[in-house]
Amino acid sequence: MGWFARPRGAASSGDPLAEDGLDALTLLAVLEEAVAQLDAAEALLERCALAGDPGHSAGGRTPDRRLGVAEARQGLRLRVAFTQLSRWLEGMDCGPEQERLRADTSRLLRFYLLMISSALDAAFTPSSRQHIAVRGGNGGTAGRLIELRDLARAAVE
Repeated sequence: MGWFARPRGAASSGDPLAEDGLDALTLLAVLEEAVAQLDAAEALLERCALAGDPGHSAGGRTPDRRLGVAEARQGLRLRVAFTQLSRWLEGMDCGPEQERLRADTSRLLRFYLLMISSALDAAFTPSSRQHIAVRGGNGGTAGRLIELRDLARAAVE
């Protein structure tokens, strides 16, 4: 749990950090960080998809299609980041107006964590290579995460 999140069920009376705006600010901070990680996550998922594409034989892969230590480290860093963000959300005690936003954000963070783990597994394990890709842009999961961040930002302002 981050320094800015209060434990679920914590008493709200008399606590200067228990202001109603703290939940919105915490949620916005988590969403800002998640959106900041999107480009790296999408790029890694695309690299894993290319490396694990069954249409390309192992001998015919060009060097730009092979994954190495850099991608493994990037994947680990992203998995840690999305796990930490998810844990911060789990520790939040939101009001009813923020709960749906928190739940949607938590679901999307877990989705990215699962996709990163699965994509790395498929790309680095030859016997289970599959074509795994998450497309970003204005639609799909990345678009929804950006949309949630914008909603949280509007609630704070």
